[in-house]
Amino acid sequence: MNAVNDSLLAGPWWLAIVGLAGLVAGRILTRSVSAWFAATDEPLPEGSRLPRFIELASAVVAVAVWWWEVQLRGQLPAGLDSGQISTLSLAVRSAGHLSLFWFLAAATWIDIRQRVIPDWITVPGVLAGLLWAWAWPDMLLPVTVEVHRSFATPLLEADVLGPSGGLRAGRGIWPAFPLVGLGVSLAAFACWWAVCTAPFLADDGRRRPPIAEPRNILLIVGLLAIAAAWIAGGERALGLQASLVGMLVSGGIVWATRAGASRALGREAMGLGDVTLMSMVGAWLGWQACLLTFFLAAFIGLGHGLFQLARHRESELPFGPSLCLAAVIVVIGWRPLWRLAGVHFGEPAQLAAVVAAVVILTAVTLSLWRQVRDRVFTG
Repeated sequence: MNAVNDSLLAGPWWLAIVGLAGLVAGRILTRSVSAWFAATDEPLPEGSRLPRFIELASAVVAVAVWWWEVQLRGQLPAGLDSGQISTLSLAVRSAGHLSLFWFLAAATWIDIRQRVIPDWITVPGVLAGLLWAWAWPDMLLPVTVEVHRSFATPLLEADVLGPSGGLRAGRGIWPAFPLVGLGVSLAAFACWWAVCTAPFLADDGRRRPPIAEPRNILLIVGLLAIAAAWIAGGERALGLQASLVGMLVSGGIVWATRAGASRALGREAMGLGDVTLMSMVGAWLGWQACLLTFFLAAFIGLGHGLFQLARHRESELPFGPSLCLAAVIVVIGWRPLWRLAGVHFGEPAQLAAVVAAVVILTAVTLSLWRQVRDRVFTG
């Protein structure tokens, strides 16, 4: 049966289906974002061709990602026997990545135009990532783990990236103390809820009663669902745990960088939307991939800023699009990137150096950007 499913999913006619799905997703994207612009009194110009271009681009990207991840298996680590991975697993992972790209595209479009990343993108994006990681843990990025054998050389087996190395090999956070893992998972969701969600206001602008506040209901339902997944156990619980840790660490690093850079610059260096955005990416990809994303985004942001400064004389730089583009690069180029950087995540000292380098590089980038901007506008 698996062989039959693999042959069906690998058929070229699936590219047409994926392209059509991408076109529909692009139509939903353009209508949703256009409605947001209209509601904020900044509608798109009449007769704009941008929505049609985005819809076609969505179809092309969907086909390209499917072809790369499913047909060519280009995301799998080198040295891994691709026969260990079913085409169905690759297809679900590819669908997850395309879903993440949809949220990233919406966030990029709005951030470029309005310098804001709204909660209606990041909150559903986080919840979708958590749900997908629980329902299909193989959606997480692929890695290999060594299985030691006394009679032969170590055997490479397929795995996905968990909170501490391979998901199945690491068995979650502190496997000797399962309650610690539950506590971290619950704390991660509560921290995200406290920092990255806002109260829903009533029609008259007042806050709703606590019992009728959708935000509070979200917290209670989320905590109960996490506890239920922990009680059920299994790989699904581990996948959810990896997603929650990714959400916490990714958002926390950006929040800490934002706080430090804002203090150093004497004004807000990054918006809170960047924190919510990286929390969403962490829920889909895990914290290790988000470190690489943040590292690449520093270079992309500096290049983007210099381009905007030279062409449009703009002094404000939205960092969200750089984060989104870096996340896409990490997903597509996962094989070479993890081959170069993965070794540094195995040792605590090296890992601390990587985190410090990412934070320092971002601070240096912001400082250089401020110097260049000040010279242009005051010189």
